[in-house]
Amino acid sequence: MKGIIYIMTTAVSGLIKIGQTGTNNYQERMRNLEANGYYNVVGLKRFFAIELEDYTEKETLLHDIFNKHRVGERELFALEQELIRQLLLSFKGKVIYPENIDQEKEFDIVCSPF
Repeated sequence: MKGIIYIMTTAVSGLIKIGQTGTNNYQERMRNLEANGYYNVVGLKRFFAIELEDYTEKETLLHDIFNKHRVGERELFALEQELIRQLLLSFKGKVIYPENIDQEKEFDIVCSPF
């Protein structure tokens, strides 16, 4: 089943939200989080979103991998958002946000040797 994994930045530098939602709920979920915050964290802004198969399992995998960076029991992590974006680009999926991104070019940048 397809769904969306998203990254949101917060008003606190270095604190991000990694979440997931169904494809039908994405716009409403983003508006709600941007307007209302998430567990007393405000200033949430969309950073990156990708539509994937098996999105729930992939989000759980991300949460498990980065569990040491989790803040409390929520979907908040003390991580660099670019690291998560690059990891998500390595999954086979369709970038939803930002719109009009050249996904192949972005993937090549992520995968190119230094």
